[in-house]
Amino acid sequence: MTSTLRVLPTLPLLLALAPTTSAQSDAVGRTFPPATALEQGLSPDALAGLDEVVAGFVEKDQVVGAELLVIKGGRTVLHTAHGWRDRDEERPMAPGGVFCVRSMTKSVVGVAALRLVDERRLDLDDPVSRFLPSFDAPPYDAITVGHLITHTSGLPLSHIVATDPRTLESARAVADLCPGFPLGSVPGERFEYSDQGTDTLTAVLEVVAQKPAAQLVDELVLAPLGMSASACVLSEGHPLRARASSKYAGSQGNWTRFWSPEDPPLFPCFLGSQGLYSTAEDYARFLDMLMRKGRVPGARMLKRRTVRRMLTPATDAEVSPTGLPDAAARYGQLAILWMDEPAGDDDAALIAFGHNGSDGTYAWAFPEQDAIVLYFTQSRGNLTGLALEEHLGDLLLGVPFDATQVAPPLEQYVGYYWEGEGDQYRAIVEDADGLALEVLGKGVAPLTYIGEDRWRLLPGRVLQFARDADGVVSGYSIGDHQEFRFAPSAELPPGEDIAQRVADAHRVDRLEEASGVHFRATVALEKLDRRGTSLTHIGARDQWRVEERVAGQVEYTAVDGRTAWSASAREGQDVTRSPMEDPRLSESLLDGPWVRAGDWTEHFESVETIQALENSERRLILVRCGAPGRAARTYWVDAGTWRVVREDKVVHVPNAGRLGVRSVFDDYREVAGALLPHRVRVRTSNAMIGEIVITVDEVEVGVETPEGFFELADLGG
Repeated sequence: MTSTLRVLPTLPLLLALAPTTSAQSDAVGRTFPPATALEQGLSPDALAGLDEVVAGFVEKDQVVGAELLVIKGGRTVLHTAHGWRDRDEERPMAPGGVFCVRSMTKSVVGVAALRLVDERRLDLDDPVSRFLPSFDAPPYDAITVGHLITHTSGLPLSHIVATDPRTLESARAVADLCPGFPLGSVPGERFEYSDQGTDTLTAVLEVVAQKPAAQLVDELVLAPLGMSASACVLSEGHPLRARASSKYAGSQGNWTRFWSPEDPPLFPCFLGSQGLYSTAEDYARFLDMLMRKGRVPGARMLKRRTVRRMLTPATDAEVSPTGLPDAAARYGQLAILWMDEPAGDDDAALIAFGHNGSDGTYAWAFPEQDAIVLYFTQSRGNLTGLALEEHLGDLLLGVPFDATQVAPPLEQYVGYYWEGEGDQYRAIVEDADGLALEVLGKGVAPLTYIGEDRWRLLPGRVLQFARDADGVVSGYSIGDHQEFRFAPSAELPPGEDIAQRVADAHRVDRLEEASGVHFRATVALEKLDRRGTSLTHIGARDQWRVEERVAGQVEYTAVDGRTAWSASAREGQDVTRSPMEDPRLSESLLDGPWVRAGDWTEHFESVETIQALENSERRLILVRCGAPGRAARTYWVDAGTWRVVREDKVVHVPNAGRLGVRSVFDDYREVAGALLPHRVRVRTSNAMIGEIVITVDEVEVGVETPEGFFELADLGG
């Protein structure tokens, strides 16, 4: 069986049998720990440029003060403040300020409403008149909850635009003003941005929940997300007032303060259209939840389909100008959506979502880039957010930033590393366009440059290179673990010499004289309690075919010269073959017996002896075969018999990525004059599979094969 000769032809089959573990949900409602721009794949210069733009707004007096927060991959890469929290009192702006986010409140109220919809306590088709009797007459009786949440109710911007907000008593009182005025359009006919509509929705929520809207929003949104620095009403004596920014109105060079934290509340009752106070980080928690499709720690805050509906355009209208390149701003369910095509295009894709507020607050979430940007000012009516959008396009939507472009030359790091003499080596290799750590039998882990000889290995794990007094890379550390760079000893036999000795020991060239060798073997997956069979036929050089059956699944692999084929199906079903393509093709061509046990110099660009390991039983020599400086195969050779006793490699598995594979060979026997293993023990880097034991039960020599046999032609397809 070629499983003993080429090792593990059907990793996709074995992976399909492995049990899976449910993925834990990403944490939301969280803090966003600091990270560098390089760590998160952003250009440090572009990020610094973004901050300089905001500083310029303050210097030109386009805004009184500003706070900027950029989060990428769940980590804070920039959090700065400029100007004044209160210019009259000379209190400087600082990160963590509390701002009235005005219309950004709408999205929060929208999520509270949609939670009630998910709980079937409210329906988007419910008429508003069901909850507010003042709407129980034409044309107001045609308005639904869905109209309110999409700004298509026909209600105007506001009936309280000329009212002192300090005199307002409740959202219900604001809603009940509506029937005294005509509608601007037939409900459902067109988009018309409406504070009045959202305040009416807020009044509906109070009736449904039988509690004040401020309490409901806190219970359904703020508390679950840990938004402890947010408040629906900033009452006198509220602890958040110490961090609150004073409010200014006017224009560039002419700003006048109209509210300070020492004044009575601007909104004595909660208005769902504009009353929320929050910090940049708190509002980021809210956007993060939506970006993660409604997940909260250990549970779900919104159904996935609810989030998808919220972030789907409900109108073709372009609701505002935008500085994002090639984008159109449209509206979903109380959320602004930046789409990558002009309004009306059914194929438009979501670039970003968020909202802005009339006091000068802006929020964007970029799902594809896993990025959130908050730009908060307290300078009412400024349009600097539009100018900032142009720079966000450069930072997040342009050509992806490649951190390796600013990294030192990769060849400085490439080489072999160990803890010391006797330790199995590891390799730093070039991989694709970057750097990677190769661990024998485990796999190849890509490294991402994050500055100062530091490379991110995994989330939360950093590989730090060290240099000697001459500036040459001398090792690396991962936490407390250290590895030291070494060069293979000149006293070891050259790789070419070992390759010849291996070929002489195994004599696989004699298989060509056998006119076809057939192996029948047993495949045992002990951990999964699975058994199967493997049938392998070896023809002339570079011709072999494998058929494996495990747990009702059949897999075929065949190689004929420089072509490889594969097929799979459940037993009893039709099988369709398909030709292999790189990288699986190249890997499969190296899995035949003439490669592993033959003359490696015929098949690999480089054959290098790396190290020798000794124990009380034998001396093993590790030989690396492949392209220099790249991921490669390592063969372990018994220096007493010159037999290959182990192979470490990395393979590409469809739908699973790259896996490390360690194969141990023993029970060598003669077959048609060649010396071949009759038992192989295989472990992959997927711990769920456990060890796979492949044992040859029967061997036939001189078996003939029909035409097309090594192309799987007899399978059809």
